[in-house]
Amino acid sequence: MSELIEDLADAIERGDHLEAVEYIGEHEERFIEELKRLFHSEDDCSRLKHLILDVVDRLPDRVAIEIITLAIRDGDASIHRKGLQALYRSRLDVLNEDIVHTLDGPETDFNSRKWVMHILASTDPQRYGRRIRRVARNREERVEVRREAIFALTNVADNESIGALCALLGDPNGDIRQAAAWSLAKISSPDATCCLLASLEDVDSRVRDWAIRGLRDMDDTRALQGLANAIRTFEPEEQTRLIRLVAEKRSEIILRALTEALESPNVDVRREAVWALGVTPYPPAAANLERLLNDEDQQIRVYAQRALERIAQRDLWSLDSDGSGE
Repeated sequence: MSELIEDLADAIERGDHLEAVEYIGEHEERFIEELKRLFHSEDDCSRLKHLILDVVDRLPDRVAIEIITLAIRDGDASIHRKGLQALYRSRLDVLNEDIVHTLDGPETDFNSRKWVMHILASTDPQRYGRRIRRVARNREERVEVRREAIFALTNVADNESIGALCALLGDPNGDIRQAAAWSLAKISSPDATCCLLASLEDVDSRVRDWAIRGLRDMDDTRALQGLANAIRTFEPEEQTRLIRLVAEKRSEIILRALTEALESPNVDVRREAVWALGVTPYPPAAANLERLLNDEDQQIRVYAQRALERIAQRDLWSLDSDGSGE
């Protein structure tokens, strides 16, 4: 192998990345020539290839593209994967046509397909969204591949993708439904409100948890009202799950539902609700909290006292902020 490549690799291995990057920048043409020889060599040059890929993010786009192109065409699976990871980080779309065929190859290495889906979804979602949705819906695909397609759709987030994710909430596989709920929670579009509300009744607790989180984090009245209704009407076990996950949501709609839950005949629900109101102080709940100072459950009495103290602290802070304090 050429002395140039060996010297650069040694510098990178020593941690002198800046020195290597500056040298490459000053001798681009020569470096690219030597690089091609490196990747076309029949010798085992994996160590040198890995080291060059370690600094690809610091190089000019022209040089980076040359390195990444050679890496993703390399027969070594680890070099190929590292090239795809570098391409994903670069957000460059010039190699999309070189990699898109990987989507339609079920026999292809899982990691390669995963990175290709995320590259295409993040660089040109309008063009490739349909193909990624097709992978996500295909029940003949491996579950892990479908899950990655679903995760990649968070970068597409158009009406078609939200619709596809909502449909996947009805998939028979719990892992797929969980991935769809997670993705809809990340997209956080009010268009998914009805789908996520329906998923509050899913048999899989993981799906229900992500549905709750997705609805909680939307700035959407319908979503919050749906959660509040669930807190009021679901079975005690689900009520406590809901309360735990919405505790920090500073929403009047949610806080009113938590206040009502203080009157629940179920001790676990009361305990969870009073704890939540200690996390997010809510002055209108003060009278209800005072009644719980005499609750039969000691933990509830402790939480009620703590919540009332938080309300008092908030009131004092408000007075000071208004300039009305002493």
